[in-house]
Amino acid sequence: MTVNSATPGKLARLTVLHFIPTLEGGGAERQLSLLATEQVRRGFDVHVAVRRGGEHAQPMRDGGVKFHELGDIRSVRPRLFMAMRRVVGKIRPDIVQTWLPQMDILGGVLALASRIPWIVSERTSGNFYKEIPAIARLRLLLGRFASAVISNSEGGTRYWREAAPRSLKLATIRNAVDIERIQGVLTQGAREPPPNALLLVVGRFSREKAHETIVRSLIPVCGERSVDTLMIGEGSERSRIESEIETASLSKHVMLLPYQSDWWRWLKVADGLISMSRYEGNPNVVLEAMAGGCPVILSDISAHREIADSSSAIFVPVDDVPALSASISALLAEKDAALRRAEKALDRTKSMSVAAMADAYEAVYKEVLGRELCAASLA
Repeated sequence: MTVNSATPGKLARLTVLHFIPTLEGGGAERQLSLLATEQVRRGFDVHVAVRRGGEHAQPMRDGGVKFHELGDIRSVRPRLFMAMRRVVGKIRPDIVQTWLPQMDILGGVLALASRIPWIVSERTSGNFYKEIPAIARLRLLLGRFASAVISNSEGGTRYWREAAPRSLKLATIRNAVDIERIQGVLTQGAREPPPNALLLVVGRFSREKAHETIVRSLIPVCGERSVDTLMIGEGSERSRIESEIETASLSKHVMLLPYQSDWWRWLKVADGLISMSRYEGNPNVVLEAMAGGCPVILSDISAHREIADSSSAIFVPVDDVPALSASISALLAEKDAALRRAEKALDRTKSMSVAAMADAYEAVYKEVLGRELCAASLA
């Protein structure tokens, strides 16, 4: 089911503990930052336990979120589990919510052993877990005993529906878009329009993002017109993509930049943003580009179809280099049509507020805690 964002009945002051590996520049980290800060504003006592901080830590501290450092321990290690256990013993949360597989496993075991309601945050779809089969199986096994699984896409909910018992509560809550902040960044100062057409590609350099498909599609485009592309992000595939760019003789046209939290500033002058992901959950970058009024070209996958349609985006079959080349050329040649799609896309994001997302999470918390109280009274 998709949780309705109508305001639920007010919960009493609630202590919520979120476990997440880091607070660096990923989609899960951004969404937790938005959610945790809003939960504090609503009167919750919110704690975040992390292995390592990152760019999202300071805004959350400024918003009143309390932090607990666990030590930067990779994988599923007893030492990390013991650090997490100490945090739980210290704050005695009413709800434990885990983000990303490492914390889903360790935090799930800890919450189940401590008899604390446990919420799993599903941030992607089933295709991702084929790459980590052993961890995925363990996570699914533990998740069968969670109080609820909250996915940010129908694909994520479907993954659990096919593997988990019917009794497990499943909810779909879309990612929030901080439209006011994005628009604020866009209005800060005047940025000179670049001399050439400008395309953006934002996201980690990893296999599923299909950066190489984008690079290959740019070869004929750059041969026909003056166009530059900024690829912004970090990741294990970065060096391979650098080699692709060099081999394609595109070094003068494609620039790789490290991830930057204020990448939104480029939306004001960009002609379009490209996302050729082979799979996704509910893609933050695409939603943020749409909220910034930037035309988008998207791979034709279900996650992208959940947030856009043919009136608000150009869709291209996965890994179809000639089709992507043609779509980029059309985007750059037909500016009026691109702007009309961007306006439609912006309209689609206006309901995706942080408040609406927090309302939906609060409704799930309320239901979970209500079930726990009912079960306790019958015991």
